[in-house]
Amino acid sequence: MRALMLRGNDLFVTEIERPAPGPDQVLARVRACGICGSDLHFARYAEDMLRVTRRADPAGWSAMDLAQGVVMGHEFVAEVVAAGPGAEAWTPGTRVVSVPVLPDPEAPQGVHSIGYSSRYPGAYGEYVIMAAPLLLRVPDGLPDRIAALTEPCAVALHAVRAAGPRPEDRVLIMGAGPIGLLTLLWLKREGVKHVAVSEPAAPRRGLAARLGADLTLDPATEDVTARLAAAGGPPPVVFECVGVPGTLQQAMDLVGRRGRVVVVGVCMTEDRLTPMLGILKHLSVQFVLGYTRAEFAEALAALADGRIDPAPMVTRTVTLAELPAVFRALGNPEDCKVIVEP
Repeated sequence: MRALMLRGNDLFVTEIERPAPGPDQVLARVRACGICGSDLHFARYAEDMLRVTRRADPAGWSAMDLAQGVVMGHEFVAEVVAAGPGAEAWTPGTRVVSVPVLPDPEAPQGVHSIGYSSRYPGAYGEYVIMAAPLLLRVPDGLPDRIAALTEPCAVALHAVRAAGPRPEDRVLIMGAGPIGLLTLLWLKREGVKHVAVSEPAAPRRGLAARLGADLTLDPATEDVTARLAAAGGPPPVVFECVGVPGTLQQAMDLVGRRGRVVVVGVCMTEDRLTPMLGILKHLSVQFVLGYTRAEFAEALAALADGRIDPAPMVTRTVTLAELPAVFRALGNPEDCKVIVEP
């Protein structure tokens, strides 16, 4: 099968062996896969990410071998092609999504990460192996390119639930990429009355306004502090959804006293901040990761019934052959969510 391979620093489309499902697994044909910002960064900072991951957990990404290569892609919807022993209830043709892991009692963490494993290819290929106990059936009528957003939608839901903002809280989102915009959608769904979005790219600011932002700000040309003051004062909650050096410090500068900074963006390099500022302002800084299985299922249900409608975010679809060029562009701000349709 064809797949986008990352080997060392090289990224290329090649032919690899199609995997076969084992017990309680299915083989599924990828119908659509979202390009995650983490994948764009991993293609550039893979060694750094592996070092930090293994500092957090020596067994982290234990099946990752960059010399052997890895097929990324973890935001996907797929169609069952074949079932292994014990998974026969999942018939061919069924559209499914899943938390992107494969249980394995012999793995150090008990699972392999789909898209971050050299053993199991991710969804930047034509086929994936999925765990039958984790599968969720995609409701009829939900387009593939929207179903593929279940995973990032769950990330944003988890961040919002972790922050627990009240309806009367003024909230600032830094960054109007896919995670920032999905965070906006969940905040509005949860009843937060005033959400501001700061984003330097005009197309993405326009998307934020279209998706319900009450205030949009251009940090490159505007005094964000002054604009926020005019809108009611420093926000008590700030979501940092950018993940580049300096933005966490900016979030601490912008949030109100005794406020909360929720860090959703993944900065791949070392950063600097001023701890005394956080102490003087009595700030809480919370780093969030992933989601629960229940949140993943809730995200799919919200996409299916229209409670969350991210359709305007999908700005382009590409083929596998186009993927290397997309990665080289490293997040063109003219795009928001790019979907691969193998």
